[in-house]
Amino acid sequence: MKKVAAAGLFISLFSAGAFAATWSGVISDEHCGAKHAAMTADDKACVDKCAKGGAAAVFVSGDKVYKIDNQDAVQGHMGHKVTLTGTMKGDTVHVDNVKMNM
Repeated sequence: MKKVAAAGLFISLFSAGAFAATWSGVISDEHCGAKHAAMTADDKACVDKCAKGGAAAVFVSGDKVYKIDNQDAVQGHMGHKVTLTGTMKGDTVHVDNVKMNM
């Protein structure tokens, strides 16, 4: 009986990690990361330049920098303040939805 209960608990905890969550932050580039968290005009220009040079997009929330596993989901949002909905695994987020913040 204890094995069944433990298995049920494990499955429940594992399933809970798959639910979508929402975070606010900025889309930056992997070279500069959190350096551009303020997203001034100069910050955005730098992020755009790095992205054109091939740098991958990252999501910065607070002082944490997260990789984005589906880069196409944030196309057009480089250098923007955003709210993301998705799932997090370790230091990587899978983006389901992006909403620009003003």
